[in-house]
Amino acid sequence: MRTEAPLLLPLFRSRGQARLLARVFLHPDERRSLNRLARELELDPATVQREAERLEEAGILRSERIGRARLVQPNENSPFFPELQGLLLKAFGPVPVLKERLRELAGVEDAFIYGSWASRYAGEPGEAPGDIDLLVLGRPDRRKLARLCREASEELGFEVNPTVLSPSDWDSDATGFIRSLKDQPLIPLLARVDDRG
Repeated sequence: MRTEAPLLLPLFRSRGQARLLARVFLHPDERRSLNRLARELELDPATVQREAERLEEAGILRSERIGRARLVQPNENSPFFPELQGLLLKAFGPVPVLKERLRELAGVEDAFIYGSWASRYAGEPGEAPGDIDLLVLGRPDRRKLARLCREASEELGFEVNPTVLSPSDWDSDATGFIRSLKDQPLIPLLARVDDRG
């Protein structure tokens, strides 16, 4: 099954190839079986196998067989690894996914990614993030926000953990938690980017 190139980053052959690379590169420490990737991405297993073979021949992925399963992960020794991971992170990571979903949620005045994901995105060294911390300013419907985070978690393969604050609390620096947030990298997702302190 061949799909057209992705609109967000059209240098890839197909949306399927881009989604495969994004899932593998956003979790560089995990080895994933081709069958698991096909299920997670809702792609035909034969398509995933063909794409993985092409990417391995190009030196972008590496694989190993354990029993009948073929496990793949990024080839971190590839000269393309750092730049490709950066492109995939920007195009298919949590920023575009959350930005798109939050625009449709009433009551959100602003939103940021914080924590380890934001630190890695900003280029700070450290361990790979295990989840995504989402800061929402406003008064969104909590059930709709929880559903949005569940859907984003499924798409990204990372749990999305929301924290909701009122804009007045955020602006007042009311707690040590808020002050500590403002001292670390914050990746803006919506409007009030210049007002964050």
